[in-house]
Formats: sequence, C-alpha cells, structure tokens
Amino acid sequence: MQLQHSLNGKTREDAWLLVERNVRSEGLRKHMLAVEAAMRAYARLYGEDEDYWGTLGLIHDWDWEVHPTAE
Repeated sequence: MQLQHSLNGKTREDAWLLVERNVRSEGLRKHMLAVEAAMRAYARLYGEDEDYWGTLGLIHDWDWEVHPTAE
C-alpha cells in the first residue's frame, strides 16, 4: 500500500537549486546524486513514489558542509 507523500509543492528542480546554493564539494554532490538514484530504484522496487523518495535522497546532505556534526 503506497502512502501519500508531499514535498509541499517543491520539485526536484527546487531541490537541485538548494544543492547548487549550499554544496561546493563536487564529491559531495556526486554522492547526493548517487543516493537520489538509489532511492528512486528502491521506490520503484517497493511500488513507492520515485519522485518523492528520489528528491529526499538528493537533499539528504544539503547542509553537511555547514553542519557536519550534530553540535
């Protein structure tokens, strides 16, 4: 059973703009894109919303360079 998820009107393009504004490291950007691809694949496998889960995967580390630890 697929749950309804919301990105509050935000899109993958909005998420990428967040990455462009906040992530300078090319390696970190590649990592975020790889996580997006994996999340989309798992969503497809489990019958979930690929755009929702892929977008969340893309932005999961958007603030890492600013706040690399919980402190």
